[in-house]
Amino acid sequence: MMQRALTSSFVCLALLSLPVVVRAQGTLSTQGFGYPTGEMSTRALGAGGATSDFDAFSSTNPASIAASLGSMLYVQMEPEYRHLTNDNGGNQKNVIARHPLAALAVQIRPNLFGGVSVSNFLDRSFETQERRTTVIADTSLATTNTFKSDGAIGDVRAGLAWTPTSWVRLGVAGHIISGSNRLRSTEAFDDSVRFAAIADTQTVTYVGSALSAGVQLFAGQVAAFAVSYRKGNSMSVKHQDTTLATANVPDGISLSAAFIGIKGSMLAVRTSRDSWTRMEGLGSDSLPITNSWDTSVGADVLGPHIGSHVLQLRAGGRWRTLPFGLVNSEIKERTYNVGGGTLLAQGRLGIDFAAIRSLRTPVASGVPFRESAWTMSFGVTVRP
Repeated sequence: MMQRALTSSFVCLALLSLPVVVRAQGTLSTQGFGYPTGEMSTRALGAGGATSDFDAFSSTNPASIAASLGSMLYVQMEPEYRHLTNDNGGNQKNVIARHPLAALAVQIRPNLFGGVSVSNFLDRSFETQERRTTVIADTSLATTNTFKSDGAIGDVRAGLAWTPTSWVRLGVAGHIISGSNRLRSTEAFDDSVRFAAIADTQTVTYVGSALSAGVQLFAGQVAAFAVSYRKGNSMSVKHQDTTLATANVPDGISLSAAFIGIKGSMLAVRTSRDSWTRMEGLGSDSLPITNSWDTSVGADVLGPHIGSHVLQLRAGGRWRTLPFGLVNSEIKERTYNVGGGTLLAQGRLGIDFAAIRSLRTPVASGVPFRESAWTMSFGVTVRP
C-alpha cells in the first residue's frame, strides 16, 4: 500500500510539471508550473507593466506601499480569452477566469505605511478536450478526453514602507508562497449506456517563503527611479502528507525609471529578471526552465474630463521569455496594452480597466503551435 501511494505521488508530480502541449495540445502559456502573471495591478498593466514598481496596488516593490497615501482596499479580476493555433490543425479556444490580485494598505503614521496583498505568482488554469479511440476487448470505442487544471501558486505579502524624506521611499516585506494544483483527467465514452466515464483527480500543494526589499528615489518633480529585490527561501511540493521534492522560491530583481515632469502623468521603463531555475528539482527532469529578462515601456497620462471626472489614459508594451517552455523550444511573449481609469464618489472609489493583447510563439522553427489571447483586466479601489 505504501509503495502504491508513493508511486501515485511521483506520477502526479511528473504530470504536473511535464509540458502540457506535448501531452494534450492545450496551451503554450501554462507550461510547467504555470504562467507568471507578474503580480501587477490593472493600472500598471494598462501601461504595459512599466509603472508597477511605483504603483501602490502592485506587489512588485514593497516601497510602493507608501504610494497608497492613506488607507485603501483594492481588488482585481481578469478573464483571459485564449486561442491556441496548431499549424497542423486542431485549434482550441479557452476562457480562463482569474482573480489575480487583492491588496489592503493602511497609514500607520504620517510617513509609515503597512500593506498586505494576495496575488497570483504562477497560474496554471486550463482545460483541453480531444477525441480518441480506445480499444477494449477488440472493440474500438470513440471517447472524449478532457484534461483540466485548476489552481495557482500564490504570493501572500505583508510589508512596511517608510518615507524618511520627500524624495526617498523604503520598503521591506515577507512573502508566503503557497498554493495547489488540482488535475482532473476524464475519459467519456460515446456509448455511455454500456461504459461509464473514467475519471482521475490528483492534487499537489506548494509551500515556500521569501523576503523582499525596495527603494524609490525622486529627482524633484522630474524623474523617479526604483529598485527591488526578492530573496527566495526553500520551497516544497507535497501530495497529501508526502513531500515529493524540495527546491527554492526564485530570486528576483527589478529596475525602473520614470519621467514625471508632466502633472498627473508618468512615462516609464522597467526591466526585471527572475531566477526560475531555482525551482529545478520540484518537477520532472525533462521540464525546461529559463531565466530571462522581462522588459516593458509605457505611459500613464492625464486625459480628458468627462463631466466632473478626469480620465487617466494608459498604453504600453511588454516583452519576455516565459520561464517554462516546450522540450524543444523556449516561448516568447509580446503584449500590447491599453487602459484607463477614473475616480468617483469624491475620490473614494477608483475604477481601472485594461485590455491586453498577448502573442506567444516558440523560438525554435518547426514547432507548429502559436497562442494568442485577449485579457480584460478590471480593478476597483475603495478608500474610507
